[in-house]
Amino acid sequence: MRRVMRRFLGETGYEIFEAGDGEEALRLATGERPDVILLDRQIPLLDGYGVLASLQDDPELREVPVVLVTSHGEPDEVADGLRRGAHDYLRKPFEQQELVARVHAAMRTKALRDELRARNAELERLVSTDLLTGLLNRWATGEYLRVLSSRSQRHGAPLSIVLLDVDGIGAVNAAHGHAAGDAVLEAVARRVSSELREEDAAGRWSGDELLVVAPDTGADGVAPLVGRLQDAVSARPVSVEGEEIAVTVSAGAATHVDGDDAEALVRRAEHALAAGRGRPAPPGGG
Repeated sequence: MRRVMRRFLGETGYEIFEAGDGEEALRLATGERPDVILLDRQIPLLDGYGVLASLQDDPELREVPVVLVTSHGEPDEVADGLRRGAHDYLRKPFEQQELVARVHAAMRTKALRDELRARNAELERLVSTDLLTGLLNRWATGEYLRVLSSRSQRHGAPLSIVLLDVDGIGAVNAAHGHAAGDAVLEAVARRVSSELREEDAAGRWSGDELLVVAPDTGADGVAPLVGRLQDAVSARPVSVEGEEIAVTVSAGAATHVDGDDAEALVRRAEHALAAGRGRPAPPGGG
């Protein structure tokens, strides 16, 4: 049967991998990540339904269309296979045209799923991204902070935030235009991002404010973080159409204490920013 399939499909240009039993089929699927799987119900070691169940349990393989190949043509058999996650059925014996057509249809389904997944990922990115700076937007930053605040409250995990205010952005807009102000914000966002760990997050909190969320960072770690962020931002001027614009940021920091929620943590960082203009708040203070 595999020889027949290989001969029928060989003329179509598909790259074909073959497995003689269910366990080998799973190893091949895991290694090759095929676009379509033709799966006989009656195979050794692990039958077709067993392979199908294992594919459904794998997040990276469950979206691969599976065409079950069987000599069982009863309606309840077909329905059972489809309920188990098969994409389509091919009854033996089959003609070349039918085999090629069903594989082509399954390939088209896979391509459409991939395109939809890519579009959904892009939409999710757009929904959570500030278009000017490329950082998270306020909503996404707040959601991340709420999740981490809950984690800190339940498990005592350290958590700190830093609220950054770009100094004099209004003066930059007045002197050089709003495009220059936007260029300064973009540069600040890049410089801040360059200082963050993979688990940290930075978002645009308001027009000229950025919020940095630093999980697993306590009071002893947030002060050095503030220093690194301020030094990175002010390390060199931002060049805009031949003009060199010096940039600095003021910062207010706060560290999670028992009873804090996300809103309380942000309020303390705001108070620290307003009161200290760069001095981080004490762990329980404002």
